Amino acid sequence: MNCSVYATLARIGLGTVITVHAGTTPNHTGKFLGIENGNVVLASSNTIFFINIEKIAVVHIP
Repeated sequence: MNCSVYATLARIGLGTVITVHAGTTPNHTGKFLGIENGNVVLASSNTIFFINIEKIAVVHIP
């Protein structure tokens, strides 16, 4: 597990708007809903995204 990404996400509150940069996939921006089974869960435009925490390179918190 990417410890620095996990440590950052563990410190922010649920509902915080974040952007995750995960390799070659498009960046995803949305409300942070938590971590579930090694995936970051984001809600954006009535869609729920599950992004594998291992694939996340950067977490941007505006």
